[in-house]
Amino acid sequence: MATGGINLSKEFFELLKAIGESKSKQEEDRIIAKEVQCLKQKLEPPPPGVTPPLQSKKRAKEFLVRLLYVEMLGHDASFGYIKAVEMAASASL
Repeated sequence: MATGGINLSKEFFELLKAIGESKSKQEEDRIIAKEVQCLKQKLEPPPPGVTPPLQSKKRAKEFLVRLLYVEMLGHDASFGYIKAVEMAASASL
């Protein structure tokens, strides 16, 4: 699948492909639930002294796109709202 200059990771495109190829709503829900767990882990604040996974702006933007995609599919992504607001308020975005 060509990225078309969007600059999103292969991991994200594999997620899209898996959702598109799912045979049932239950299978799609399992894929999204797994993605939600992954995003929760990546968005939670790191312990002191540990570099946060959202260090790069590109990665932070991709996580925001993933959150939007989860929300568009009708799943709860409210755990990421604060990060979205922080990114929107950032002057360097």
